[in-house]
Amino acid sequence: MKKLTTVLFALLCANSLFSQQWDGNNDTSGNISRVGNVSVGTADSYDKLTVFENLRMVNGKINFGYHLPNRGSYLDTFFAIEHIPFAGLAGGDGLYIHPAHNYFNLDGTVPDQSKAFYVSSSSRIGMGTNAVNCVTCDGYRLFVKDGIKTEKVKVEVAASNGWADYVFAKDYQLMPLQDLKSFINNNGHLPEVPTTEEAIKNGIELKEMNILLLKKIEELTLYTLQQQEKMEEQSKRIEKLENSTKLNVK
Repeated sequence: MKKLTTVLFALLCANSLFSQQWDGNNDTSGNISRVGNVSVGTADSYDKLTVFENLRMVNGKINFGYHLPNRGSYLDTFFAIEHIPFAGLAGGDGLYIHPAHNYFNLDGTVPDQSKAFYVSSSSRIGMGTNAVNCVTCDGYRLFVKDGIKTEKVKVEVAASNGWADYVFAKDYQLMPLQDLKSFINNNGHLPEVPTTEEAIKNGIELKEMNILLLKKIEELTLYTLQQQEKMEEQSKRIEKLENSTKLNVK
């Protein structure tokens, strides 16, 4: 009888402790709620929910939205992860978000499957790569491995003098064609344009290269206009000579 009394007292205390910790029906299907923080797998509590080690969700979705207390409802979800098993891996150098998989490299490195989306501790983002920190990476925020397929790319020009229309200014010094020919013969490429080796080693800046190509097109236009003027002048001289010859023959 004493044992039975002890067991009943322990169950009563446990139920009382549970009721103090949680609000809700004492069953497995009803909703439960708690005003304070919740910790799983650890006694430490940093936020409303603190989980030690991995967190897994099966066949569900994660919604983020704003609750409207005065209406008792939520705004439309602005972000959701649904029906696709995703996993996150937080390391000393950043956070990886990737389709779930069950293994990691034996040497401790992050597998390629975990590089789908990477946020570094230096506030840089990698897609398909975590190689976002390098000597020549200053000034870059997004790093993408493989191709980017999109319908539009808009590159902003910071100032009016960043465009190439200065070529058409009256005081622009156009390289003489003979000098241009010599440069090409000696170097194998146009002035200011990077060589093949330089382009492979350093890559090219899309904005700067487009401006440079526009500059070369505008210079080519000036060369063409110069040649047109010379041709017209020569045509007039030939016509004049022909008329003079006809008069002398008469």
